[in-house]
Amino acid sequence: MSKKHRVTTAVLCALAWIVVDQLTKAIFKQVLAPGDVKSFLAGSLVVLPVYNHGAFLSLGAHMSDATRNIVFIYGVLAVLVGLFVWLLGSPRLGRIEVLAIACVLGGGLSNLLDRWIYGGLVFDFLNMGIGQLRTGVFNVADVGIMLGVVMLLFAGMKRKPTLPGSASA
Repeated sequence: MSKKHRVTTAVLCALAWIVVDQLTKAIFKQVLAPGDVKSFLAGSLVVLPVYNHGAFLSLGAHMSDATRNIVFIYGVLAVLVGLFVWLLGSPRLGRIEVLAIACVLGGGLSNLLDRWIYGGLVFDFLNMGIGQLRTGVFNVADVGIMLGVVMLLFAGMKRKPTLPGSASA
């Protein structure tokens, strides 16, 4: 896969995640009033509006504002830049890795956009589970990030290790 093809594929896929995430957030902000809870599929899917200070599943929500900004704005931005540099500089990335990177970039950038617009907050609205076994509240961008991470893990497990200096690639 050429660099141009990798970057084009990743940018288009990341933009798709951003658009879908921001569109679903806009729809649910219009449909749900603060405190509203809508239940679907016998309670397996619950939709409720939450502005989250933390990351996925409110991780880090209790950090100080300064620490939270460093971690969830500058730290996330550094990770996303690192992923993009990896995308640019690694000719050995396959389609799965490129799509995985794009999922993480799109989800991460969309949540960063929320933090910029809403003063450090991210709009979450989805909760899934059965009975007492439930996820935290999340959004479509979080799904993209998690999907991308899982895809990268599986791609890494599938790839055969090579020894330094070996001819196989």
